[in-house]
Amino acid sequence: MYGWAGKILRVDLSNGSITTEETKKYLDYTGGLGFGYKIIFDEAPKAGPFDPENRLVFAVGPLTGTLAPSTSRPEVISISPHSFATQSKHSLASRSNFGGYWGAELKFAGYDAIIVQGKSPKPVYININNDKVSIEDASGVWGLDGIAAQEAIKEKHKDNDIQIAAIGPAGERMVRIAPIIHRLGNVARQGGFGAVMGSKNLKAIAVRGTKGVDVADKKGLIEYVQSVREFQPAPLGATPLSNGPLSWTGKHLDPKDINHQAQRFDQTESNAPWLKKYHLKNQSCYSCPQGCYTYMKVPKMGTGAVSCTQWFYAWMGNKDEGTFQASQLVNKLGLDSFEMFPMIQFIWHLQDEKVDGKSVLRHMYDQKLVSKKNLEALEAAHYPREGGNLGSAGLEGMLSLMAYREDFLGDALGEGFRRAMDIISDEFEKRKMPEVAKAVMKFIKMEGIMGGVVGGNGGWGMSAHYDPRTFGYYWAVNFAMENCDPMRHSMTNLIEWTGLSFKQAMPVAVKHWGKDVAENGLNDIHRSRDTPLTWNGEKSAKANAYLSQFIHYRGCIKDSMTGCDWVYPVMVSGREDRGYAGDTSVEYKLLGYVTGENMTQEKLNEQAARTWTLHRLLTVLEWNDGKPVNMREEHDQIPDHFFAPVDTRLLPSFPPSDPPHPPLVREHFEATKTEYYKLMGWDVKTGLPTRSLLKKLRMDDVLASFEAQAFQLPS
Repeated sequence: MYGWAGKILRVDLSNGSITTEETKKYLDYTGGLGFGYKIIFDEAPKAGPFDPENRLVFAVGPLTGTLAPSTSRPEVISISPHSFATQSKHSLASRSNFGGYWGAELKFAGYDAIIVQGKSPKPVYININNDKVSIEDASGVWGLDGIAAQEAIKEKHKDNDIQIAAIGPAGERMVRIAPIIHRLGNVARQGGFGAVMGSKNLKAIAVRGTKGVDVADKKGLIEYVQSVREFQPAPLGATPLSNGPLSWTGKHLDPKDINHQAQRFDQTESNAPWLKKYHLKNQSCYSCPQGCYTYMKVPKMGTGAVSCTQWFYAWMGNKDEGTFQASQLVNKLGLDSFEMFPMIQFIWHLQDEKVDGKSVLRHMYDQKLVSKKNLEALEAAHYPREGGNLGSAGLEGMLSLMAYREDFLGDALGEGFRRAMDIISDEFEKRKMPEVAKAVMKFIKMEGIMGGVVGGNGGWGMSAHYDPRTFGYYWAVNFAMENCDPMRHSMTNLIEWTGLSFKQAMPVAVKHWGKDVAENGLNDIHRSRDTPLTWNGEKSAKANAYLSQFIHYRGCIKDSMTGCDWVYPVMVSGREDRGYAGDTSVEYKLLGYVTGENMTQEKLNEQAARTWTLHRLLTVLEWNDGKPVNMREEHDQIPDHFFAPVDTRLLPSFPPSDPPHPPLVREHFEATKTEYYKLMGWDVKTGLPTRSLLKKLRMDDVLASFEAQAFQLPS
C-alpha cells in the first residue's frame, strides 16, 4: 500500500504482550483520528480514562513521513480525563495531536499506529527500533521532567536521533491537564492524555525507524508540493498584511519565495520582542517549510522552543524573561499551556474575591487548605495591583503547586479549573462557610482575555478557543458537537490571523463556499463590541450550519491524513495577485499523489463523514450508558453564559480586556442546529445519526455493533 506502513502495533502493559495487526481493516477511516475512534468504539467505548482497559492510540495518516508539507502531526485519541460533562454517565472520548518528528519516525519504523492498553505494575517506557519493540524499565527516568526524561533515554540508548513522546511530573500524578511532550516544545496539550500515560505507569514512547515511506507518484508529488508552496500563506493563514501575536513578520519576503518560508513567521518578534536577543532560529516540524517554533537560549534557563499559547505569560502581561521561564516550566512539569489562561485567572480570582474582609485564598490558608509556602508563592504571582507588567515572582511555585498536587488547593487545581471550582466550593460548604463557597463560584462569570480569544470557560471544562459571540453561530455549533475545546482553525485561517479586512476576506469566502454562505454566515470579527451577530433568518441558519459541517469535515480530514491545523485547509494565499485566495483542494490532491487512489473531494468528505459519525455514536454510547438519549437536548449545548447579557459578566482585572460581543440568541442557535442535523443526515429531533445514513456510508458493521450494545437508531 502506498503511503502506509501496513502494520499497527499493540502493546498490553498489563501482561507485557507486544503484537501487530494489519492496517487495512481501518482504511475506510483514512488514518489518524479515524483509526483512533474506530479502535475505541470497537474495544473500550465506556472505559474510564484511568482504567487499564482504556485505549491510548497514537496514529498517523497516509501523508505522514512523505514530502507533503506540514503532515507530521500524530493524532492521540483516548477517553479523556480532562473533558468535563456532569450529565454524561461515562467520560468522553477526545483527541489531541503534536508536531515534531515523532510521527514520521513511527512511520519509518514500520507502523501506522500504536495501541497502548493495560497498566504496568511499575514505571516503564516503550522502545521501538524498527521491528524490535520492547517494554523497558523506567525507574531511572520516572520523576524527571518531560525534557530531561527524553535526554536520559537518548543517553541510555546512545542515539540522539531517537524521537520520544514523554510525560512530566504532572502526568505521573494524573493531573487532568497533563499533556504529552516531544522534543523541547511539541505538545499534545489538550485532553489530559499525559495523565492517561501516567495512569498506565508509562513514562515515554521512544521510536527509531529507518524504513521510509513508498509513494505512488514521487515525481508528481514533488512538483505539486513545489506549486503549493508557491502560494501558501504563513501559518494560520497569515499574509504580509497581518499584524499581532501570530503574524507574517518577514514583510520584505516575496510570497512566492519557497526558499525562505521559515523566515516569514518569527513569533519572538511578534510576541516577545524583549527576548529577541536570545532568539537563535525558527524551527520546523518534519516536512514543514513554515518554521512556527522559535528556538532560543536564555541564560540560566537553557534552550527551549516556543509557539502559540506557550507565550501565555506574555499574553497575560509579562514583558521580561519570565515569558520564556513560564513556557519552559509548563513543558518540563507537563502542564497544558492553554489551560494556564483560566487557571491563572482563577488563582487571581481567589485573591481578589473577599469575604469578611479576607480573600478566599486567605480563608483557605486559615482552614489549612494551602500551606504558608504556597500561599506566599501565589500572592507573589498575583498581577500588579498598582499597574505595570506582570512579574515572574512566585511563578515556579504556582505552577509546581498544581503539577505536584501540593496541598488541598494544588490537588484541586490538578483536576482542571472547572472541576477545581466545584471541589473548593464544596469544601467550604462542608465547613459551613457558604459565602466563601459562593465567592469561589463567581468565577463562572469570568470572561477570557484578548477579547475572548483565549481563557474563560469555553465549555467541556476547558479554556475557550475563540468566542462564538464574536465569530458566529457556526462556532457555537462547533463547540456543541465536540467533547472538547474544538481547536479548529479552518475559519480563523480566513478571518482572524490573516490580516485581511472583512471586505478583502469576503471574495475569498465566496470563492470557497458561494455567495449565500459567505454573506449570511460570516461576520466581521473586528466590528464594534456592541454589535451583535448578523442574522437573516433561515438563510443564516443554513449558512452557519454549512460552515459548521465544513469545519467538522475538514477537521476530520486534517486529523486523519494527518496534517497541521495551522495550514489545512489552505484557505488563503500570501499573494495579492491571487486575490489572497488559497486552494481548498490541496488535501485530496496530495492524497492522490501519495496513495495512487483516484481521490476527489467528495470521496474525502465521505471518509470524513464516517469518522465524524463514528465520533457521534461513540459519544452516544458514553453519554447515557448505551440507553436511548436525546443528544440535541442534553449533549449539544454550550455554557449558558454565551446567552447571558453582557452586564452580568465579569471582565478580567488584568490584563485589560474588551467586553464580549452581545449574547447569542438561543432560538438562532437552535435553528442552526436544526439545519446542521439535516446536512449531516442526523435525526432533527434527537441529533442521532440515522440508520439510513450509516448504510449510505457503508458502516453496516458499526450500525450492527452499536445496536447490539445500545438501542435502535432512527430510520
